[in-house]
Amino acid sequence: MKANLSRFIRHLSAGVGLLFAALICPAPAQAAQCNYNCLAPGDYTIATISGLIPRYYLVHVPASYTGQTAVPLLLDIHGFTSYAADERKYSGQLQQSDQRGFIAVWPDGIGLSWNAYGCCAGANAANIDDIGFLRQVIVAMKGRANIDADRVFVTGISNGGGMAQRMACEAADLVRAAASVSFPLNTSNCHPARPIGLTEIAATADATIGYYGSTPPLAGLPNDLAGIPLGVQGARESFAAWKVIGGCTSDLAATQINDQVRSEVYINCLGGVREGLVTVTGGKHVLYANYVGLGYDGSYVPPIDVAPYIWDNVFNL
Repeated sequence: MKANLSRFIRHLSAGVGLLFAALICPAPAQAAQCNYNCLAPGDYTIATISGLIPRYYLVHVPASYTGQTAVPLLLDIHGFTSYAADERKYSGQLQQSDQRGFIAVWPDGIGLSWNAYGCCAGANAANIDDIGFLRQVIVAMKGRANIDADRVFVTGISNGGGMAQRMACEAADLVRAAASVSFPLNTSNCHPARPIGLTEIAATADATIGYYGSTPPLAGLPNDLAGIPLGVQGARESFAAWKVIGGCTSDLAATQINDQVRSEVYINCLGGVREGLVTVTGGKHVLYANYVGLGYDGSYVPPIDVAPYIWDNVFNL
């Protein structure tokens, strides 16, 4: 009887010891793969409310996604007069999502526009809180999919490129790097919460947002008049601004990609980020192949394939 009681006490003591050890030294917690309404591979149109305004965004989850491994997230932002569906169709990021396994999101602006720095139209004139909306999208996607928080990226073209620039300034706590196509920083007030990489791809023959910048046509007019960008920062001035913002030294890596495309990257910046400018000599405003709209008939073939370039050289973190 005493022997049995002794064994019972030993087993009880061991069990209590294990329980105590588990309480003070718990096993490493597993990353939450999904909180609610978990996404599976496929395409979605998601509605939400942001700033009391109904907002919408398209989502593509590639076939390779299982939910077991964290994947990158990309926000791909359309330009002025375009829709999310247009950006999805022409930017090339849909194909990159399937090839590389990241989740892609195409948000819709208000009145086909975004409230970027100094542009454009209704969203800018009404001071729509697009930063709040896009931050909300990122948080929502983290709740519905297994997102790698260290690989959240933003890109966009024209007005959407300006929005990518603004996200780099005001949402660096969520976004790791950004790529802007055909739109500069266009502000002197950019203070990211942490170091963030920004690369702009700009064309010297851009007749919409000039590579060399522009000034208002009449003295006394503001650069931004009711959402109309009368004066715009040049691409090289934007590049110089990002050197300062990124705390970069003058170490510059320059690469002639082909006879029309040249890359310049500040490679020694705070936090290991990179600030870059890709110049497309003679290129047009919309640097997406087969784009139809704004005077484009689908025949223009840019000398750079923007989508894979961005992933190979800007988002390769």
